[in-house]
Amino acid sequence: MPRRNRKGEGSVRYRKDLGMYEIRLTVAGKRKSFYSPGPKGREAEAQAHLLRRKLALAYGLASPHTTPTLQEWLEAHTLAARAEGRRQNTLYEYERYTRFALQHLGNLRLNELTPERLEALFRTLAQKGYSKSTITHVRNFLHAACERAVRYGRLPENPVDKTTLPRLPQKTVGREITEEELETILQALKSHRLYAAFYLLTAYGLRRGEVLGLMWPDIDFQRETLTIQRALVADSRTGRPVLGPTKTSGSNRTLPLTPEAKEVLLEHRKILEEDGLYHPQGLVFPSIHGTPIQPSNLNRLWTRTLKRLGLPNARIHDLRSTFITRIIRQSKNPKLAATLAGHKSLSVALQHYTRVSQDDLKEALRTFTLTPTKGNKNKG
Repeated sequence: MPRRNRKGEGSVRYRKDLGMYEIRLTVAGKRKSFYSPGPKGREAEAQAHLLRRKLALAYGLASPHTTPTLQEWLEAHTLAARAEGRRQNTLYEYERYTRFALQHLGNLRLNELTPERLEALFRTLAQKGYSKSTITHVRNFLHAACERAVRYGRLPENPVDKTTLPRLPQKTVGREITEEELETILQALKSHRLYAAFYLLTAYGLRRGEVLGLMWPDIDFQRETLTIQRALVADSRTGRPVLGPTKTSGSNRTLPLTPEAKEVLLEHRKILEEDGLYHPQGLVFPSIHGTPIQPSNLNRLWTRTLKRLGLPNARIHDLRSTFITRIIRQSKNPKLAATLAGHKSLSVALQHYTRVSQDDLKEALRTFTLTPTKGNKNKG
């Protein structure tokens, strides 16, 4: 006879109408449903119960008398992240970071995770040649997992808080694209069917996936708004383009549709109508077959265009950093730039996206003086 679940550990039932198993948990007084694929059978039901146990652990509903292993906790944390709507590619990265931790720390108990052991992990990754960015992402993942453990009483404090990363050189990537270059590039792409996509990348600083994930209902020509609420990215395992949520919850935003952007998009829609590719509920930028565009194809077109024009190499993502830099430079308002770009963190926009040009340095020095003006001379 199967063991009854402890009170609060949730339940599993098969939903014939959905063709999958429903896992029901009560989290913070609210009932939540999670789903595990069918078809109905012993194997699928066992998988659903395993998922229930891991989610119960992640949400503090499992027995508090046993300490989970590092592997159990990180897997539970990743499953909870999946249930909370993290992008599939992000979840693949979480699985990768879990492997890093287990390979170098072993499957110790969660309460045996110390700052010393964690710093040894970071040093090992650095010695193996992993970038500062990758090691920082590993640290952030472990910090979030341990923060969950603190929240649900599995740890008294977060050991990651007491760690420091090894000193590694910060690689400079990307560059600011000049106004003359932008004008030349857009002019060269004017007759291309994806011109409007590059226009939005340039004029709004959108992420590549945000542009390719746009659907016609996201554009309100009457109210003159542009809503970003999904992204199209390549699945890191299969390589196929898939629609999913934006990078972070703060990435969802509604922006004003400028008169020029409105004109560009209306012209683009007209071209799609002539080619039989326009659908009122469809993608704004479909492939010539009406399917989602492979994101890497946009990169290839960008690279070929720069090469053909004889311009210095730049990443397509540099259009975004150029946009953010220019907004900050012109408005003197970093918060405005972060909001337009869909950054919840102002520090991220400042640290990773802004560029300082020689003209910026000259302007700063021009307006800075150590000599008091005549009106401010000390008369004493």
